[in-house]
Amino acid sequence: MFTWFNGKHDFLQYVTQIKSYQLEAERYLSLQQEVPGYCGACRRVRNFTVNSGVYFGTLPNLREGLVCECGLSNRNRLIYSAVALEVEDHADVQIAILERISILYKRLQETFPEIIGSEYIGERVQGGTVHTVSGISVRHESITELSFSKCSLDVIVHNDVLEHVFDYKKALEELYRVLRKGGTLIFTCPFFFRLERELQKARILADGSLELLMEPEYHGDPINAQGALTFYHYGWGLLDDLVRCGFRDVRVGVNYDVFAGLVSNNHPEYEYGNMLPLIIRAVK
Repeated sequence: MFTWFNGKHDFLQYVTQIKSYQLEAERYLSLQQEVPGYCGACRRVRNFTVNSGVYFGTLPNLREGLVCECGLSNRNRLIYSAVALEVEDHADVQIAILERISILYKRLQETFPEIIGSEYIGERVQGGTVHTVSGISVRHESITELSFSKCSLDVIVHNDVLEHVFDYKKALEELYRVLRKGGTLIFTCPFFFRLERELQKARILADGSLELLMEPEYHGDPINAQGALTFYHYGWGLLDDLVRCGFRDVRVGVNYDVFAGLVSNNHPEYEYGNMLPLIIRAVK
Protein backbone atom coordinates (compact mmCIF):
# COMPACT_ATOMS: atom_id res chain seq x y z
CA MET A 1 0.00 0.00 0.00
CA PHE A 2 1.36 3.40 -0.97
CA THR A 3 1.62 6.32 1.43
CA TRP A 4 1.50 9.58 -0.53
CA PHE A 5 3.36 12.84 0.06
CA ASN A 6 3.31 16.16 -1.79
CA GLY A 7 6.02 17.85 0.25
CA LYS A 8 9.20 17.39 2.23
CA HIS A 9 7.86 18.07 5.74
CA ASP A 10 5.42 15.16 5.95
CA PHE A 11 7.87 12.89 4.13
CA LEU A 12 10.60 13.56 6.72
CA GLN A 13 8.15 12.83 9.52
CA TYR A 14 7.42 9.48 7.91
CA VAL A 15 11.15 8.76 7.49
CA THR A 16 11.71 9.45 11.19
CA GLN A 17 8.82 7.17 12.19
CA ILE A 18 10.03 4.12 10.27
CA LYS A 19 13.81 4.63 10.55
CA SER A 20 14.58 2.22 13.42
CA TYR A 21 12.31 -0.49 11.99
CA GLN A 22 13.75 0.06 8.52
CA LEU A 23 17.40 -0.20 9.58
CA GLU A 24 16.81 -3.31 11.68
CA ALA A 25 14.82 -5.06 8.95
CA GLU A 26 17.38 -4.26 6.27
CA ARG A 27 20.28 -5.27 8.50
CA TYR A 28 18.64 -8.68 8.81
CA LEU A 29 17.87 -8.96 5.09
CA SER A 30 21.46 -8.07 4.17
CA LEU A 31 22.69 -11.19 5.98
CA GLN A 32 20.33 -13.57 4.19
CA GLN A 33 20.78 -15.35 0.89
CA GLU A 34 17.09 -15.97 0.26
CA VAL A 35 13.84 -15.00 1.98
CA PRO A 36 10.17 -15.78 1.34
CA GLY A 37 7.95 -12.89 0.32
CA TYR A 38 4.78 -11.91 -1.46
CA CYS A 39 5.21 -10.93 -5.12
CA GLY A 40 2.45 -8.66 -6.38
CA ALA A 41 3.08 -9.73 -9.98
CA CYS A 42 2.93 -13.45 -9.18
CA ARG A 43 0.14 -12.84 -6.63
CA ARG A 44 1.55 -15.41 -4.27
CA VAL A 45 4.41 -16.09 -1.86
CA ARG A 46 7.68 -16.78 -3.67
CA ASN A 47 11.37 -16.95 -2.78
CA PHE A 48 13.40 -13.74 -3.15
CA THR A 49 17.15 -13.84 -3.81
CA VAL A 50 18.47 -11.06 -1.59
CA ASN A 51 21.77 -10.21 -3.29
CA SER A 52 21.70 -9.50 -7.03
CA GLY A 53 25.43 -8.74 -7.16
CA VAL A 54 25.11 -4.94 -6.92
CA TYR A 55 26.80 -3.43 -3.86
CA PHE A 56 27.41 -0.31 -1.83
CA GLY A 57 30.85 -1.27 -0.57
CA THR A 58 30.17 -4.57 1.17
CA LEU A 59 26.41 -4.01 1.53
CA PRO A 60 24.05 -5.48 -1.08
CA ASN A 61 21.93 -2.96 -2.94
CA LEU A 62 18.48 -4.15 -1.89
CA ARG A 63 16.70 -1.93 -4.41
CA GLU A 64 18.24 -3.99 -7.21
CA GLY A 65 18.09 -7.16 -5.11
CA LEU A 66 15.31 -9.15 -3.45
CA VAL A 67 14.73 -10.73 -6.85
CA CYS A 68 11.62 -12.92 -7.09
CA GLU A 69 11.67 -16.29 -8.83
CA CYS A 70 9.75 -14.54 -11.63
CA GLY A 71 12.74 -12.24 -12.20
CA LEU A 72 11.37 -8.98 -10.80
CA SER A 73 13.62 -7.09 -8.40
CA ASN A 74 12.50 -4.87 -5.53
CA ARG A 75 12.54 -1.78 -7.80
CA ASN A 76 10.68 -3.50 -10.62
CA ARG A 77 7.98 -4.95 -8.37
CA LEU A 78 7.47 -1.43 -7.01
CA ILE A 79 6.83 -0.05 -10.50
CA TYR A 80 4.64 -3.05 -11.38
CA SER A 81 2.48 -2.46 -8.30
CA ALA A 82 2.13 1.27 -9.08
CA VAL A 83 1.03 0.59 -12.66
CA ALA A 84 -1.40 -2.15 -11.59
CA LEU A 85 -2.91 0.19 -9.01
CA GLU A 86 -3.25 2.99 -11.57
CA VAL A 87 -5.10 0.96 -14.20
CA GLU A 88 -7.16 -1.19 -11.83
CA ASP A 89 -10.78 -1.46 -13.03
CA HIS A 90 -10.05 0.63 -16.13
CA ALA A 91 -10.61 -0.90 -19.56
CA ASP A 92 -9.02 0.20 -22.85
CA VAL A 93 -6.16 2.06 -21.20
CA GLN A 94 -3.26 2.95 -23.49
CA ILE A 95 0.00 2.41 -21.58
CA ALA A 96 3.58 3.01 -22.72
CA ILE A 97 6.77 2.19 -20.84
CA LEU A 98 10.19 3.45 -21.86
CA GLU A 99 11.84 0.04 -21.72
CA ARG A 100 11.41 -3.08 -23.81
CA ILE A 101 14.15 -5.68 -23.32
CA SER A 102 13.54 -6.13 -19.61
CA ILE A 103 11.78 -8.59 -17.37
CA LEU A 104 9.56 -5.76 -16.14
CA TYR A 105 8.24 -5.12 -19.64
CA LYS A 106 7.62 -8.84 -20.07
CA ARG A 107 5.66 -9.10 -16.82
CA LEU A 108 3.63 -5.97 -17.56
CA GLN A 109 2.89 -7.19 -21.09
CA GLU A 110 1.52 -10.43 -19.67
CA THR A 111 -0.95 -8.41 -17.60
CA PHE A 112 -1.53 -5.56 -20.08
CA PRO A 113 -1.11 -7.06 -23.57
CA GLU A 114 -1.48 -3.73 -25.41
CA ILE A 115 1.34 -1.99 -23.53
CA ILE A 116 3.91 -0.26 -25.77
CA GLY A 117 7.56 -0.79 -24.87
CA SER A 118 10.57 1.07 -26.22
CA GLU A 119 14.27 1.70 -25.67
CA TYR A 120 16.61 4.56 -26.47
CA ILE A 121 18.70 3.14 -29.32
CA GLY A 122 20.95 6.13 -29.95
CA GLU A 123 21.34 9.65 -31.29
CA ARG A 124 19.89 10.59 -34.67
CA VAL A 125 17.58 7.55 -34.68
CA GLN A 126 14.04 8.35 -35.79
CA GLY A 127 11.43 7.97 -33.07
CA GLY A 128 8.94 5.14 -33.53
CA THR A 129 11.24 3.11 -35.80
CA VAL A 130 11.86 -0.55 -34.99
CA HIS A 131 15.32 -2.09 -34.64
CA THR A 132 16.61 -5.55 -33.79
CA VAL A 133 18.40 -5.72 -30.43
CA SER A 134 19.56 -9.09 -29.08
CA GLY A 135 17.12 -10.78 -31.46
CA ILE A 136 14.17 -8.68 -30.24
CA SER A 137 12.28 -6.10 -32.29
CA VAL A 138 12.63 -2.88 -30.32
CA ARG A 139 10.93 0.47 -30.90
CA HIS A 140 13.18 3.51 -30.47
CA GLU A 141 11.98 6.41 -28.35
CA SER A 142 13.88 9.34 -26.90
CA ILE A 143 12.31 10.82 -23.77
CA THR A 144 13.14 14.32 -25.00
CA GLU A 145 11.58 13.76 -28.45
CA LEU A 146 8.80 11.18 -28.24
CA SER A 147 7.11 10.04 -31.44
CA PHE A 148 3.73 9.54 -29.74
CA SER A 149 0.98 11.90 -30.83
CA LYS A 150 -0.22 14.68 -28.58
CA CYS A 151 -2.76 13.48 -25.99
CA SER A 152 -2.46 9.84 -27.10
CA LEU A 153 -1.57 7.96 -23.89
CA ASP A 154 -3.41 7.31 -20.64
CA VAL A 155 -0.34 6.17 -18.69
CA ILE A 156 3.34 6.57 -19.43
CA VAL A 157 6.02 4.93 -17.29
CA HIS A 158 9.76 5.23 -17.02
CA ASN A 159 12.05 3.48 -14.62
CA ASP A 160 15.36 5.10 -13.54
CA VAL A 161 15.71 7.03 -16.81
CA LEU A 162 15.47 10.72 -15.91
CA GLU A 163 18.79 10.96 -14.05
CA HIS A 164 20.53 10.12 -17.34
CA VAL A 165 18.84 12.96 -19.28
CA PHE A 166 20.71 16.26 -19.47
CA ASP A 167 17.72 18.29 -20.72
CA TYR A 168 15.32 16.73 -18.25
CA LYS A 169 12.90 19.66 -18.31
CA LYS A 170 12.36 19.08 -22.02
CA ALA A 171 11.68 15.42 -21.17
CA LEU A 172 9.01 16.46 -18.65
CA GLU A 173 7.39 18.68 -21.29
CA GLU A 174 7.32 15.78 -23.76
CA LEU A 175 5.78 13.44 -21.21
CA TYR A 176 3.10 16.04 -20.51
CA ARG A 177 2.44 16.52 -24.24
CA VAL A 178 1.74 12.87 -25.03
CA LEU A 179 -0.62 12.27 -22.09
CA ARG A 180 -4.36 12.72 -22.40
CA LYS A 181 -6.20 15.00 -20.01
CA GLY A 182 -6.38 13.06 -16.76
CA GLY A 183 -3.54 10.80 -17.87
CA THR A 184 -0.84 9.74 -15.43
CA LEU A 185 2.94 9.80 -15.42
CA ILE A 186 4.52 7.16 -13.18
CA PHE A 187 8.26 6.94 -12.73
CA THR A 188 11.22 6.19 -10.53
CA CYS A 189 14.56 7.93 -10.35
CA PRO A 190 17.18 8.20 -7.62
CA PHE A 191 15.51 10.67 -5.24
CA PHE A 192 17.51 12.28 -2.44
CA PHE A 193 15.06 13.37 0.21
CA ARG A 194 17.36 15.96 1.81
CA LEU A 195 17.85 17.86 -1.47
CA GLU A 196 15.72 20.91 -2.23
CA ARG A 197 16.96 21.21 -5.83
CA GLU A 198 18.72 18.80 -8.14
CA LEU A 199 22.48 18.27 -7.87
CA GLN A 200 24.07 18.48 -11.30
CA LYS A 201 26.94 16.04 -11.84
CA ALA A 202 27.68 16.62 -15.55
CA ARG A 203 26.54 18.77 -18.45
CA ILE A 204 26.66 18.98 -22.22
CA LEU A 205 28.28 22.17 -23.53
CA ALA A 206 27.16 24.23 -26.52
CA ASP A 207 29.70 22.51 -28.78
CA GLY A 208 28.29 19.10 -27.82
CA SER A 209 31.17 18.11 -25.58
CA LEU A 210 30.67 16.65 -22.12
CA GLU A 211 31.86 18.39 -18.97
CA LEU A 212 32.06 16.42 -15.75
CA LEU A 213 31.28 18.51 -12.68
CA MET A 214 31.80 15.69 -10.19
CA GLU A 215 33.15 12.15 -10.14
CA PRO A 216 31.32 10.35 -12.97
CA GLU A 217 28.54 7.96 -12.00
CA TYR A 218 27.33 5.28 -14.41
CA HIS A 219 24.34 2.94 -14.14
CA GLY A 220 23.63 -0.23 -16.08
CA ASP A 221 22.19 0.18 -19.58
CA PRO A 222 20.65 -2.73 -21.54
CA ILE A 223 21.70 -1.14 -24.85
CA ASN A 224 25.12 0.30 -23.99
CA ALA A 225 27.65 -1.94 -22.25
CA GLN A 226 29.55 1.14 -21.02
CA GLY A 227 26.55 2.16 -18.95
CA ALA A 228 24.56 5.39 -18.76
CA LEU A 229 26.11 8.53 -17.30
CA THR A 230 24.21 10.19 -14.45
CA PHE A 231 23.65 13.92 -14.99
CA TYR A 232 21.56 14.65 -11.89
CA HIS A 233 20.61 13.65 -8.39
CA TYR A 234 17.03 14.81 -7.87
CA GLY A 235 15.31 16.29 -4.85
CA TRP A 236 12.02 18.04 -4.06
CA GLY A 237 12.48 20.63 -6.79
CA LEU A 238 11.61 17.92 -9.31
CA LEU A 239 8.01 18.06 -8.10
CA ASP A 240 7.99 21.82 -8.69
CA ASP A 241 9.33 21.25 -12.21
CA LEU A 242 6.45 18.87 -12.93
CA VAL A 243 3.92 21.45 -11.73
CA ARG A 244 5.52 24.12 -13.92
CA CYS A 245 5.03 21.81 -16.92
CA GLY A 246 1.30 21.75 -16.19
CA PHE A 247 0.96 18.56 -14.16
CA ARG A 248 -1.41 18.58 -11.20
CA ASP A 249 -1.68 16.26 -8.20
CA VAL A 250 2.08 15.65 -8.14
CA ARG A 251 3.07 13.26 -5.34
CA VAL A 252 5.76 10.97 -4.03
CA GLY A 253 4.45 7.53 -3.07
CA VAL A 254 6.26 5.17 -0.68
CA ASN A 255 5.36 1.50 -0.43
CA TYR A 256 7.51 0.14 2.41
CA ASP A 257 6.61 -3.51 2.92
CA VAL A 258 9.31 -5.90 4.11
CA PHE A 259 7.30 -9.06 3.38
CA ALA A 260 6.70 -7.86 -0.19
CA GLY A 261 10.43 -7.22 -0.53
CA LEU A 262 9.88 -3.49 -0.92
CA VAL A 263 12.59 -1.84 1.15
CA SER A 264 15.23 0.86 0.70
CA ASN A 265 18.35 0.56 -1.43
CA ASN A 266 20.33 -0.13 1.80
CA HIS A 267 22.80 2.70 1.16
CA PRO A 268 25.08 3.13 4.20
CA GLU A 269 24.94 6.96 4.07
CA TYR A 270 21.45 7.30 5.45
CA GLU A 271 21.16 11.09 5.20
CA TYR A 272 22.37 11.20 1.59
CA GLY A 273 22.15 8.08 -0.48
CA ASN A 274 19.50 6.00 1.26
CA MET A 275 16.38 5.78 -0.89
CA LEU A 276 13.07 4.36 0.20
CA PRO A 277 10.91 2.32 -2.23
CA LEU A 278 9.22 5.29 -3.85
CA ILE A 279 7.65 6.39 -7.11
CA ILE A 280 6.67 9.80 -8.42
CA ARG A 281 3.15 10.18 -9.81
CA ALA A 282 1.82 13.20 -11.70
CA VAL A 283 -1.58 13.69 -13.33
CA LYS A 284 -2.17 15.90 -16.39
